[in-house]
Amino acid sequence: MTGVARCVAGLALAAFAALASCDRESANYLDGSLTESYDLGFDSVRVRLYSSELSIEYVADGSQGEQVALRVTVDTNDAQLAAGTVYDLTTQGSITQGDGTGSPLPDLDSGDLTLSSYSGADGSAVGGKFDARFITDVGTTLTLRGGFSAKLEVVE
Repeated sequence: MTGVARCVAGLALAAFAALASCDRESANYLDGSLTESYDLGFDSVRVRLYSSELSIEYVADGSQGEQVALRVTVDTNDAQLAAGTVYDLTTQGSITQGDGTGSPLPDLDSGDLTLSSYSGADGSAVGGKFDARFITDVGTTLTLRGGFSAKLEVVE
């Protein structure tokens, strides 16, 4: 292999590695116009299954410990959770901020959450995405979309 060919091969390998790492990092994200008006910064994502809901929590590590920047929930009383299922967040869930974050989010106008992977077993991988629209007091629409991938924590 010539020096040029090795250089090109090395660049291609570096580009592939960079893309692969971006894919891993982008599994957990929040994006949309709501992120410009509200502090939704987070350091990690956890997924918890309670007796009445599945909770996806975007968690910020702060000087006073962990704080839930955003919580997306799906009611499990009326829904059998399964991968590949779309859940309407206006009727089967909610999107809220943690108690200590300051001002509450605007009213949820529409939203859905899709589980791409879910088995319900403690410690198993859970992944998916959500998309939502909020209406402010002055009638402005704000959008929020997010992705998540974490191990399931079953909370008794």
